[in-house]
Amino acid sequence: MTAYPAFPIGATVTLDQLADDPYPIFHRLRATEPVTWAPAIGQWLVTSRDLVMEVLRDTMRFRTDDPLSPIRATFGPQMLSAEGAMQRRFKSACAPPFNAKAVDALTPLVHEVVAAHVGALPATGAELRSTYAAPVAVATVARVLGLDPAGDGLLREWYDTFADALINYAGDPETRTRAEAAVRAFRATLQPILHDPDAASSALLHTLARAHPRLLDDEEIAANALIVLFGGIETTEASIANTTWAILAHPTAQGVGHLDADAVDRCVEETFRWEPAVQTCSRYAPEAVLLGGVPLPAGAIVQCMLGAANRDPTYFRVPDLWNPARADPTPHLAFGFGRHFCLGAALARLEARTALLALFRRHPHSRLDPERPSRPHGHEFRKPRRLDVLWA
Repeated sequence: MTAYPAFPIGATVTLDQLADDPYPIFHRLRATEPVTWAPAIGQWLVTSRDLVMEVLRDTMRFRTDDPLSPIRATFGPQMLSAEGAMQRRFKSACAPPFNAKAVDALTPLVHEVVAAHVGALPATGAELRSTYAAPVAVATVARVLGLDPAGDGLLREWYDTFADALINYAGDPETRTRAEAAVRAFRATLQPILHDPDAASSALLHTLARAHPRLLDDEEIAANALIVLFGGIETTEASIANTTWAILAHPTAQGVGHLDADAVDRCVEETFRWEPAVQTCSRYAPEAVLLGGVPLPAGAIVQCMLGAANRDPTYFRVPDLWNPARADPTPHLAFGFGRHFCLGAALARLEARTALLALFRRHPHSRLDPERPSRPHGHEFRKPRRLDVLWA
């Protein structure tokens, strides 16, 4: 692996460090090595908000459509691993269920899904990531896509397989093989829909399959459905789990049963900044390029560290403080930026707000289980491994 002796802090970065508590190292890097080489992952890390924005804005020097992209290798070409006219075609075809009017129309569905799952929670407490945050996320995105509710458990298994593949930096062949098998199985479940869509359904897969002329062919529909499924689960599950944890971990959040919708919205939005579900946006430099005065070689893999950009003290006051009353004018980057901004951002916000309000209204005396402490974890996809909460 290439050595870059000019980056002494980057040379000390480990995956365990990034997964456990990356923010101290982000602050150190931002101060002296805002663009650094991290040999532990064989990639370049960018930690200042200004430089992250420079990368995300420049779609010529820093691209997503590289053959090395794990998202592209796992799912095929789709809206997150395409550029130019192809990316615009993919995203515009899949956008209708996620615009503001459509998300408003999905409110009854989200309330129905949340009510079913909050009502099924045990009387004394629960591990909320697996019994609440995850199933709400899976059930909602599956219905938006138009998939059979009976398959929710299998969708969750596939999601876990995909997540492993997207962080398979070591190139483990078994991880790659499992992901390929899961992709094939998912594509097979779509065949009945693509060949005989429900004429009355407004779900995404049915509308794409019925379109005349077809906006996307079968392969393109499947690839984009995969990324919608993965993103819809990842962002929503993490936003529910991370915000629940943040509220209960902070002593100023007592009386959670009295949180109204506006207060919950502020908690969700601050958690997106403070502990974003997705820590990085990957970009690829097809040619040698200068970034922040640092020469990057052709083929460089550049990780825009969103968690670092969202805690840049140049833009956020006391950035390590979780503060739902925050009034900083700078927007967070938890959903990315520009043409690759997350398609499902509005739906994720609706699901998180609905799930949190329902949980705390039903269980106003919720508290973290002191015998099973937890906090967000993960170097790329960040959420608690477990989220044990008591309320009895």
